[in-house]
Amino acid sequence: MIFAFTLLSFLIPFIYSIFVFQSSHSESNSSNTIISLTSTPSRFHYELPFAIHSLLSQTQLPKLIRIYLSPTSVIITQNNLTLRHLKLSIQRLDSSKTIAKLFDRLVEIQLESEDYGPATKFLPILKEFGSDSQAIMICDDDQYYHPYTLETLDKYANQFPNSIIGFRGWRGKRFLFLFDSIFSFSSIF
Repeated sequence: MIFAFTLLSFLIPFIYSIFVFQSSHSESNSSNTIISLTSTPSRFHYELPFAIHSLLSQTQLPKLIRIYLSPTSVIITQNNLTLRHLKLSIQRLDSSKTIAKLFDRLVEIQLESEDYGPATKFLPILKEFGSDSQAIMICDDDQYYHPYTLETLDKYANQFPNSIIGFRGWRGKRFLFLFDSIFSFSSIF
């Protein structure tokens, strides 16, 4: 019974996102937002494909989806943590030509020189675009995103310029201290 509920709680949003994507997708309906995330070897083939599929199925497409990988010994020695392998995993979920074309156009992997742990999903992109007015959406590799996620975030970002918009979050003094010790804010912005 619990397994059936868990399966249904995944399948309903998955099927819904494919339906919404197919009925409302338009190449002209894209955003200037760059999506950033990181992954681990244990999630790369099993959870990351679902997250990427949901991001490629948005009603408003991103400018780019960038996956940052830390230079851990496991990532460096494994040859199957590549765009080609990720695309094969996504094609097992959805074999449509549209998703394959969007993947080729929007998704890239960048191997980082330093390992920041979970912060790898946002520290490298902040270093690259921190002084620009580039919209960035930080995502988790173990989430399946609703088809209207990016469109909703863009809507509120336009209503509240120069603000950080999010669906969930928390504040922790320990994290801010750690962040400040890794990067000084002046080196980022």
